[in-house]
Amino acid sequence: MAIQSAAVQRQHQVQGMIPEHILGKAVLKMTIQELKQFVEAQVAENPALSLDEGNLCPICGAELGGDCCESCGTQVASDDTSDIEPTHELSNDQWTNCIPADEMPDPMWPVAAPSSLVDYVKEQIPANLPQDMVQAAQLLADFLDEDGYIREPLVDIGRELGMSAPQVEAVLLQMQTLDPPGIAARDLRECLLIQLRRLDEMSDAENSFDSADRFVAEKMIREHWHSFCRVKLDRIAEQMGVPRDAVESALRFIRRNLNPRPANVYRDPWEKYTPRKTPRTIPEIIVDRVSDNFVVRIANPFSTRLGVDEMYASLYTEIGHRKSRLDVGDISHVRECVRRARALIQALEFRNATLYKLANELIRCQKSFLEEGLVEVKPITQKELARRLRVHESTICRAAAGKRMQLPSGEVVPLEIFFDASVPVKELVRRFAAERLTDSQIAERLRQYGINIARRTVAKYRSELHLPSVEYRMVA
Repeated sequence: MAIQSAAVQRQHQVQGMIPEHILGKAVLKMTIQELKQFVEAQVAENPALSLDEGNLCPICGAELGGDCCESCGTQVASDDTSDIEPTHELSNDQWTNCIPADEMPDPMWPVAAPSSLVDYVKEQIPANLPQDMVQAAQLLADFLDEDGYIREPLVDIGRELGMSAPQVEAVLLQMQTLDPPGIAARDLRECLLIQLRRLDEMSDAENSFDSADRFVAEKMIREHWHSFCRVKLDRIAEQMGVPRDAVESALRFIRRNLNPRPANVYRDPWEKYTPRKTPRTIPEIIVDRVSDNFVVRIANPFSTRLGVDEMYASLYTEIGHRKSRLDVGDISHVRECVRRARALIQALEFRNATLYKLANELIRCQKSFLEEGLVEVKPITQKELARRLRVHESTICRAAAGKRMQLPSGEVVPLEIFFDASVPVKELVRRFAAERLTDSQIAERLRQYGINIARRTVAKYRSELHLPSVEYRMVA
């Protein structure tokens, strides 16, 4: 009976073991979310692992330096209650005096049906839109995301609502006149332009602003968008023929008066006390711009917080010095747990080092992309990257799988774009499509760039980019 019990125990231990070389490969392939779940599971199973909880982001697990996570951008509500006195020591009148009148909780919150951004927009539709558009606008409002954008292609929305893309766009343009300013935009550029237009409408003696700043701001956004996104102020000033000071002043005007997430202006009352729960896309690699250089950071919430438990480390040392009084079974348990803990820590270090080398090599050969955007991506094969880093191609494959990079502009892109030769071509197709060119005209324009592809390939790329045909783009 004892032998059977021991056999079952050994089988259970073997199932929980992962050889070091397999563990390293598995951890390297994990995204940051998968890694977080895996490490937490290992900590729960292995008593020799110690994880310092500290002040962590609830979304990505990174260490917090304030109320905003540097890794994923999540706003975290403060839990500091050190200045709050116990409730039994305060009377009702004292509590009332402690809270501003406009922030007093509504006693009907628990029973009232909470309104939302979508409800708020729908309430405005009957009084502000033509009668024949009201029903369609009410349906279209359901496509608003939490930032206030409508990001789905109008062709797809039209198909779902039984409307043509031009009909959907006509309703959309009317919805963009509603509050909050910038609502129902399809992208950031359109959102900012809508708000600039609304500023003109709201301008009066009490709400005046510098018309020169307003003019330069709109021209920057409308005609120099790619340089604006990368804060290339000298280039914008040169192309617009204005002093750099004027560009800087316009940039301050934009930051002061425009909101990239218009829905944040309209927040439900209870959201003042709780953070939003929808996480941003979390990057594994973060690229910052420091002066004229690009610096890589690896987002790893466990780099300094995971270690071997002090008690198990002490027991392991005693075993090594033959000073332990533990029995054979306990000695085996301690050794195995410490071995697994060290293997996980080494796997995390290997993952960090590999991602760091990979990211540094990518930004070294992709500086044009970081400066100019997708059209300047210089595709590289994983085999070539492996040769440069002197690692096996499979290592690059695992390191890049599912990973994302946050650019200095804040944009998050998948690492796959650096290995896909079609990415810069697709970006050109996107730009030319915005000029309302046909597929044949786009193919001809690409030939001027030395890119020879057939019209049907242009149509394929356009479809993958969710861009409608020229007939539907003519109304844009």
